[in-house]
Amino acid sequence: MNRQIVKSYIEEYKRNFEQVHDQEIYKWKAIKQFQDNFDIEAQDFYENLELSLSKAGNLLDSGQYFPKRMLLKNVEESPEQIREMFKILYDEDFDILERVENFRSDFKSLNTVNFVDLNDYQDHRAVLVYLTLYYPERYFFYKYRMFKDFADKVEFTYKPIGGRIENIGQFHNLCGLVRYEIEGDQELLNLHENRLDSECYRDKDHNVLTQDFIYAVVRHLDQPAIIKKTEVETTVIEETSILKLKSKDESIDFTPRIINHIQNNIENKRIGDLGERWVVKKEIEYLTENGKSKLADKVKHVAKNQGDGSGFDILSFDLDGNEKYIEVKTTKGSLNSTFYITRNELERSKIEKDKYFLYRVYNFDENVETANLLKIQGELTSICEIPVNYKVTLEK
Repeated sequence: MNRQIVKSYIEEYKRNFEQVHDQEIYKWKAIKQFQDNFDIEAQDFYENLELSLSKAGNLLDSGQYFPKRMLLKNVEESPEQIREMFKILYDEDFDILERVENFRSDFKSLNTVNFVDLNDYQDHRAVLVYLTLYYPERYFFYKYRMFKDFADKVEFTYKPIGGRIENIGQFHNLCGLVRYEIEGDQELLNLHENRLDSECYRDKDHNVLTQDFIYAVVRHLDQPAIIKKTEVETTVIEETSILKLKSKDESIDFTPRIINHIQNNIENKRIGDLGERWVVKKEIEYLTENGKSKLADKVKHVAKNQGDGSGFDILSFDLDGNEKYIEVKTTKGSLNSTFYITRNELERSKIEKDKYFLYRVYNFDENVETANLLKIQGELTSICEIPVNYKVTLEK
């Protein structure tokens, strides 16, 4: 993502704030209406859902698109089935992409029974509206075309393809990066805070503001002056075998400390996401420059397309077409900065062996998108010597 382009659009957004506000303030009112009224255990679920969604019309029904209408028609026919579907959708203990697809699939099956000849309209956009109304601090309103057009405008590395479930994870990652830029502009935050009255959701996490900005860039704002980034050479250290490295010995330190782990984790994740995208871009460029454009098209940002837990972040290829399972560890600090390996990453490295690569991205400068890179090939056992956490499940 080109941060300078985003910042230029933020300036344009502020200049047009009142105009955009007049057309888009309904989103904050729709969330407030839903938050104040929705009760998943309501005796009359149809009546409750109709009231809760009464200000969400622009989000759910427009033109030839009628998800709200079909939701209410099916609730009227099968309230308990729909109630159960919403309970599952809102259960954060399960994978978000699975919940979205299960809701769509279950609704489609029910709609086929209730209204065999009618489209159910429960696409990714509609289901993300239901999630965002319930969890506005966690999710963002989503439209495929909005995502695609904005991604093009800000030079986002991922190129959305219509209908793909991985668009949701990628869009939310992009929103997180954009939100960081928005929260760095106090003038914009003041404008936003002052426009919210008692009928509006307070949006303290700025998720709705972030989506509103993205939508405004696509729908309401003029193209700012094109910002050309200064090209700076990136120092890349060639690959090394894991056998040539070792982990520094550390003694146990019982010194108590007060550390803001929550904010540190948020910032570390943001830098980690930027580092992963930097590596995706470099892998694609390397393959393309060496005449392997078909392989470049197959590079996948697995951690964002499918989520964490697979034991690697990126699936790439060498010039012979052999798979590379890449785990990225990013720091603004030096090569010697401490980083952590998860159990899944370690176990995946044992399975893939020489196809597994740890990319240590260090001296990372997000402003000009430069870094040093050490590529470490092979199983990680030899450098994973100090256990930090243990998982415990008590059984009586």
